[in-house]
Amino acid sequence: MSAEIRRTSTLADQPKDRGSTSGPETAAPSGQQRSTAAAIDMHPVREWMGHAPLVLAALAVALVGSAPLAWAWFVVSRLAYVGLVGHWLRAESRTRALSRRDGPDVAWRRFRARASRLMVGDAVALGALCIVTRGTFALGGLQWVGPAAGVLLIALGIGIKSWATANLPEGVFYWRDFFVPAEERTRSKKGPYRWISNPMYTLGYAHAYGFAVLLGSGPGIAGAVFAQVAVLLLAALVERPHFRAIR
Repeated sequence: MSAEIRRTSTLADQPKDRGSTSGPETAAPSGQQRSTAAAIDMHPVREWMGHAPLVLAALAVALVGSAPLAWAWFVVSRLAYVGLVGHWLRAESRTRALSRRDGPDVAWRRFRARASRLMVGDAVALGALCIVTRGTFALGGLQWVGPAAGVLLIALGIGIKSWATANLPEGVFYWRDFFVPAEERTRSKKGPYRWISNPMYTLGYAHAYGFAVLLGSGPGIAGAVFAQVAVLLLAALVERPHFRAIR
């Protein structure tokens, strides 16, 4: 899930034109744009209600208990998340297709809401796959080894992802700097970025493997591999070209 590679700029609230090294990118948001942005920033309860359709669909898949159906739903969810996010980001990077009408901030808020729904739906789909196929994989040795390893991997992944997010500018987790580029574009040297250039897409995916190991799901482990490969492709094909172009 996330978002980073070089999304590690330091002054995200001071945008500049991506094609130049001086001058503002856009004028200050108008009153109408501010009103639109406020309307998009929904109450947390309403925001989570927007996630409900995909979450309920994944729960239904888990209740049905069909491994092929769980596999298909997860693959569709993952491809929808990575494919649509990649398409939207590339369109914004190349032609400002999303921000041309309402400005970058409003466009980013709309994008964030859509990406968040896809992200949550994708995560729940992987969970459903692990639940449906639980007990199909076991680590050797004592019975407690698998659950203990799973818990450790979950803690590692969530910890790394949270630590990395805390050391990035606000909004970067949802690719804000594709819409509102930073004044200064430098690689973060704080938190896990001191040692790992891309912690969210590498060690930050440990929790996906951990949940599969915890439930003893062989297909869940394969799904975690598929998910990580997909997001690394997003980084290689969309994020890196964008940041090379605006350097």
